[in-house]
Amino acid sequence: MKTLASAIFMERPGGNLDWVIYVLFFSMLMVAVSRLLFSNNFLALNNVEKFVEINDNQGIFSVFFQIVFAVLTGALLVPYLISDYDFIFYTPVLKMLALAVIVLLFFIFRHLFGSLGVFAFKIPFDQNLNFRSSSYYRVYSVIVLWIAVFLYYFSGWPKLVILLASLIILLIIRILQIVHKYQNQPEQQTKIWYYNILYLCTLEILPLLVLFKFLTVW
Repeated sequence: MKTLASAIFMERPGGNLDWVIYVLFFSMLMVAVSRLLFSNNFLALNNVEKFVEINDNQGIFSVFFQIVFAVLTGALLVPYLISDYDFIFYTPVLKMLALAVIVLLFFIFRHLFGSLGVFAFKIPFDQNLNFRSSSYYRVYSVIVLWIAVFLYYFSGWPKLVILLASLIILLIIRILQIVHKYQNQPEQQTKIWYYNILYLCTLEILPLLVLFKFLTVW
């Protein structure tokens, strides 16, 4: 297992961890500001059905948590970034920002590609439900990532265990989101397995495959 882990991950010294504290503080500040601006959304976080019915600036709320999600993901991946571009990204903060931008670009790419797939394959699709459902579950993903970053840099727990546990929890959250969207489709569409498979492949799997291919070629 240790040999496999060392083959997958390339751990590099973290050095001064003040930047991690700044990232955690920035994340908490963003959440606090969004709590003040979008109180209705926060009050509905215990019920996804209630959350998707609220119209409390859902677009801005989603952007807030997409940014926090991207920053925390970047912070978690900094130790494993290859050293080929260290002459440009020569500090952990710059590496984190570069990774955060990549994550945000992936969100944009996934949205555009998914919209194109919905149009091309004529998939019955509730854009509003998908958007608000994604915002709801991303809040919980941010909580998982915040805890993961804190434990990764400031605890004595094995880093591989923290990464794997975080990945598993994030996958579970993602599956819950997909199940929720599946269960809330119009009844006549839910019963047709073809639509659900096509939806899953077009909006969930295909964007990931295209991005992976792009990164492989690049």
